[in-house]
Amino acid sequence: MKPKKKRTRLKAGQHGALQHIRRNVLLLLGWNTYELRRGIVRYAREARWILEDTYCINGIVPVWWKGDGILALITNPKDAIAQRHFPDAPLVDISKGWVSSSMPAKYRAAGRNRPRVLYDNAQIGRLAAEHFVERGFKHIALLNGGNYWMEKERLPFFRQTVEKAGAQFHEIRYYESSPQDAHHRVLHDDPAAHQWLVKTLMDLPKPLGVALASDSIAARVMRACDDAGLSVPEQVAILGCHNDPFVCEFAPVPLSSVDDDLERLGYEAAKLLDRILDGKRPPREPILIPPKGVVMRLSTNVLAVPDLNVARAVRFIFEHYAENSIGAPEVAAAAGLSRSALDRAFQRFLRQTPTQKILSVRVEHAKKLLLETDLKAHEIAVQTGFTGIVHFSQAFHRLTGSRPSRFRRETQLRG
Repeated sequence: MKPKKKRTRLKAGQHGALQHIRRNVLLLLGWNTYELRRGIVRYAREARWILEDTYCINGIVPVWWKGDGILALITNPKDAIAQRHFPDAPLVDISKGWVSSSMPAKYRAAGRNRPRVLYDNAQIGRLAAEHFVERGFKHIALLNGGNYWMEKERLPFFRQTVEKAGAQFHEIRYYESSPQDAHHRVLHDDPAAHQWLVKTLMDLPKPLGVALASDSIAARVMRACDDAGLSVPEQVAILGCHNDPFVCEFAPVPLSSVDDDLERLGYEAAKLLDRILDGKRPPREPILIPPKGVVMRLSTNVLAVPDLNVARAVRFIFEHYAENSIGAPEVAAAAGLSRSALDRAFQRFLRQTPTQKILSVRVEHAKKLLLETDLKAHEIAVQTGFTGIVHFSQAFHRLTGSRPSRFRRETQLRG
């Protein structure tokens, strides 16, 4: 009598590897970015999935698909209708767009009580507000593009953080700028909406920080600033969300953005779907993914000061701090001021000299490199504009009370 084969209990993601059955997963992503797809693909490789992404590529619903489960990001009626072709397939949703008030009511019911993995809008709202507070802004706005769940959930936490810091909160109700229905007001970007935004930005106090729910709207906000005669970031600093490099790097002014960790979002959504396909019960509440932080580019790389010449000078320092040849004379020339006028303006608005500001910016960037890279101290000195390791170490100690190596070691131990 032949001995019975020992049965192996499968772990999530091992189904195909042990039984040679590769799960076939459909991607119904009405909105997707490189980072989101990369997270899904990373898990799919580990689990040996087959991915059907026809809908993502060309918007055609693959009615022939007969697979195992669906990863969906349903944002509009077209996506909701596409999902109806597969009513019995297990599904994990990566959005609340399906059940938000911007979705027509007749499609919302099917989206309720779905397993979901979402970015944490409360944390994103706080983080965006803190970014402007840390830069000294006293007037901070959230641009509300419509009845989308992102803005609705972020707004109270954004406002609370702004007001707790003693700054003034402003809501830019962009969705009221056009008589069209809420879902299409932002998407159409009609001339009336543009002129409304131009006037609104002109009327708000300056310097102004503006947070957006998505990177995709940044170009039209920057265009409105340009038509209003407002400089970015000196008068209006703009912060996006999603950190899409194809949008942020090629915006009219390179766009700072909240990195909401879309790669992890995609990975965790795929992981949850695999667990459900293994027979595990889905969680009752959505899984929330915290943001990674703010990736700063030129659009917020400034301190909020009411004097435009000082703001230009500070922007010049942020842009050129890594050049060890710059000093107060170069900063004065960039700001269009005499050296003495620059010194007086810096003392009035920043309570420090231009040279002190240059050193503080260099040290702040050095701290970031010490904590986020494995670069040696002498390499960091070169990258942050110091003339050598001695100059770097002395300046760092003077501003922080610690030597660079000790700062790195003690901060890592605390973390």
